[in-house]
Amino acid sequence: VFLKRLTYTTWGLLVLAITLTFVTLNNVKKENEYDWTQQFEQEGSKNARILEEQLESIGRELMGIASLFMASKTVTRSGFKAYTSSLLEKNDFIKSLQWIPRVRQDQRPALEAMAQEDGFTNFKFTALSKNLKIITAPPKNEYFPIYYMQPHSGNESLLGFDISTQPILLNLMNQARDSGETVAASTVDLVHQDQKTMVMLFFSPFYEGEGIPKTVEDRKRLFLGIALGSYQIRDMIKQMINPYIVPGMFLTVFDEDRKNELYGNLKVDALIKKEMALQFSQIRWFLVWQGSLEFQQGPNRLHNWLSAAVLVLIVFIAVIFQILSSRARRIENEVHLRTNELKKLKNELEEKNLSLHESIKVKNELLGMASHDLRNPLTSIQGYSGFLLKKGGALNEDTRTDFLKIINSASSNILELLNDLLSLSAIESGQLVLNLQPGNLRALIEERIRLYTHLAMEKNIHLEINYQETTVVSFDTPRIGQVLDNLLTNAIKFSPVGGIIQIVVESDKGHIRVTITDEGPGIRSEDLDDLFKPFKKFNSDSTEKGKGTGLGLAIAKKMIELHNGTLTFKPSKNQGASFSFKLPANPSSFQP
Repeated sequence: VFLKRLTYTTWGLLVLAITLTFVTLNNVKKENEYDWTQQFEQEGSKNARILEEQLESIGRELMGIASLFMASKTVTRSGFKAYTSSLLEKNDFIKSLQWIPRVRQDQRPALEAMAQEDGFTNFKFTALSKNLKIITAPPKNEYFPIYYMQPHSGNESLLGFDISTQPILLNLMNQARDSGETVAASTVDLVHQDQKTMVMLFFSPFYEGEGIPKTVEDRKRLFLGIALGSYQIRDMIKQMINPYIVPGMFLTVFDEDRKNELYGNLKVDALIKKEMALQFSQIRWFLVWQGSLEFQQGPNRLHNWLSAAVLVLIVFIAVIFQILSSRARRIENEVHLRTNELKKLKNELEEKNLSLHESIKVKNELLGMASHDLRNPLTSIQGYSGFLLKKGGALNEDTRTDFLKIINSASSNILELLNDLLSLSAIESGQLVLNLQPGNLRALIEERIRLYTHLAMEKNIHLEINYQETTVVSFDTPRIGQVLDNLLTNAIKFSPVGGIIQIVVESDKGHIRVTITDEGPGIRSEDLDDLFKPFKKFNSDSTEKGKGTGLGLAIAKKMIELHNGTLTFKPSKNQGASFSFKLPANPSSFQP
């Protein structure tokens, strides 16, 4: 029985409520998932930068070892150990640090003897044979032996090994020598002859004299050797990045060919994935970031509450309409009954006529209440969205701000329509009374321009202002401000990005003329007759078409006419629109 009593309007509102609920739920869910993905990618990029900075820090530490030699000219085995011990204690992923001098053939006997005096009785220059065995280095012009190594325990057999006999190591050392910078690369452990372990090698050159020679030829000539660091990649990445990875994020690192998994393990059940490259010196890694619902507790679930709010609001409006419709029907039945009784009971004409007037009065009051009740909940939407916009930072939910801006904008548009309707009604009914006061029209124009400068800046629009004279005119400040607001916002709205809006104030035969010209798509000739009619909107190529109430120009024209002025339109020379309004000027008010 209740459903049969529902009006078509109520049924329409209920269907609208269900439709908007599902649309809101779907759209906001997608927006929240997108924002969650963006936050995940930003977190991954931040951690990638941290990893790169940590690698740069290792390079600087190794350069400190090279600077030790360049500053003191000579470095003892004990001095090398003392300097490197702090680095080894701080970074347990360091496999070894080596001091590799450039040794001429005639210097070889002396360096081998010095090492033997240091306690390494079996020390000699060695090389790698074709069958991958360590042999005594054959005579040649120069050698690059591992002379100092920390820790050397367990690595004694590597002391004296000539790294220039390894083509890969020789190539990296030459790159460091010629560039004067630390060179890094990831490769199998060629220094420790371990073909199964991936390590990072850092080569830091040092030269004769102070500083780094300026030319490649001087660097080759003054090159004295390198400080070489070998680092376990898996342990190094773990120590560098683990303190910064938030819960729900997982990192897997691959080499340049994506064949070797240097760190981590890919998750088969990850909900989100982001790949990025890391380039450092000769290193090119691919970082694969994966995430689960544990990352920031998954996408925001605000869409469920917002959908419920939309549903409740529209159902509430539907109930209000149903109640008002029921009341209206009861009143109409009452009026009809009284009318029939008046026809039958002429002797009660005055009494029934009074009752009829009372009924009509009640109906008008109810209709007024309906308008009031409709406006209040819509105003509440605006107040609530404004509150959330102000407090959104405390909630740490950027997506709420974006969504609620839409709600706030919608409610503002509804209020704008109501206000425009009230203004138009007041003008047409003759109830609007102007408060004319002498004022500076230029000051009002500048104030209005400042209000909308930020909108112009968003589209890189340039405002050109030309005041031919400063005038004092009698006008109603709020009403002329309303006219300027409409013309300026229309010009900004329909101007292209990077366009120019011209505002010209000039005298014109006892009047003051204000002209606002834009470079927008203009008005079609077939639309000119309806340009200043209420609720008229015109198509254009602008992305802003369809917005607005269609009352702005109608109200502006009537406001100007109440001031005994005129508002006119003419096409701009640049295909845009040019609106001008004239106000009567006081003949003695012109100021140079």
